[in-house]
Amino acid sequence: MARLPTTDLYFRNAMDPWISRWWRRGPIRRVGANAFVAGEWFVLVRQDKPLVMREALAWHGRLAYVIDDDIAAGTVCEHLPETYRAKLAEFDRRFHRDLLARADVVLAASDSLAESLARSPRLANRLQRIEPAWRLPLANLDHFADLEQGAGLKIAMLGSGSHRGALEAIAPALEGILDRHKQVQLTYLARRRVTDRLEQHPRARRIEPMTWPEYQRWLVRQRFHLALYPLLPSPFERARSSNKLTEHAVVGALGVYPQSWAPARRLGKAAVLAPENPAEWGILIEKLIANPTEISQLAQLNLQNLSCENPLAMQQELWFNLLGRFVQ
Repeated sequence: MARLPTTDLYFRNAMDPWISRWWRRGPIRRVGANAFVAGEWFVLVRQDKPLVMREALAWHGRLAYVIDDDIAAGTVCEHLPETYRAKLAEFDRRFHRDLLARADVVLAASDSLAESLARSPRLANRLQRIEPAWRLPLANLDHFADLEQGAGLKIAMLGSGSHRGALEAIAPALEGILDRHKQVQLTYLARRRVTDRLEQHPRARRIEPMTWPEYQRWLVRQRFHLALYPLLPSPFERARSSNKLTEHAVVGALGVYPQSWAPARRLGKAAVLAPENPAEWGILIEKLIANPTEISQLAQLNLQNLSCENPLAMQQELWFNLLGRFVQ
C-alpha cells in the first residue's frame, strides 16, 4: 500500500527528523506505509495493509489512531460515488470500528469529526484533535500584479474524487462564468469527464489524479487567483479537515468556502464565504471577478494569517506530549 497524504500531513511531515532511515537511527520505526512504532506506542494513520492493521489491533502496547474522515457517515453519504461509499463501508466493517474500539487515543482531524466520534461514550475520553501540517512553502503573490492590470484570472478546484458531487453541482455556474468572462481560466481535478461543456471548453483544463508525490511537485509549480472548495450538505462533508486552507495558499490562491464550514473561520476577515448550495456560487464568483483588487487584498491578508501559524511545531508538540519519553 502506498503512503497516504494523510500520513504526511498528520505525522511524517512533523516527525520526520525522529523517524529511522537506512542511513540513520531514530526513536520512531516505520512498520508500514502509514504505520509507525515508538517504544510502547503503535501509531496508525487512517489505514494500511490488512496485515499491518491486524498488527495494530493485536499490539501489546498502546495504539494511537489518526482519522481524517467520518468513515461511518461516508458509507451512507449519497453525494459520494457509489464505488467510494462501498470502499469506505468495507474498511468500516473490516477494520475501522475495531480500530476505534481498540485505540488508546483517537486523533480526529476536525471539530465536526471529533463531535461525531464523541457521541460514543466509549470514545469521548480518548479523543484528541489534530491539525494538518504541510511542508510545502506558501506561495508569494507576485502573480496578482498582472491580474490588477487586466490579465486573465485563474480559478482552480483542487478536490479529489470524493468531491465529484460538489463539482457536478457547481459545474453549470462555472460554465456560464467561462462563457461570459473571456479572461477566466478554470483548472479542476477529475478522473473523468464531469460535463460535456467543461470537457470541451477551451479555457477549462481537467487534470487527472496523480500520485501524492507527483501532486505535491505539481502544486508548487502552480499559481492561481481563486480556489473554490464547494461542499455538499452532509455529515461527511462537514467533517472534512482544514487541509485545503494551506493547500490553496501553496498555489497562491484566495479560497472560497461554504459559509458553515468551520475551518474557514481561521482566516478571519480574509475568509470568503459562499452559500451552502454550490449551485448558488455563481453570483459570488461574478462579484469577485469584477473586483480583482479585492481578490488581491484578501489573498494578501489570507497569506499573512496563515504565515503567522506554525503547524509543524504545533503538531510536534502534540506528538511529543503523546509519545513522551520514547521520542525525546
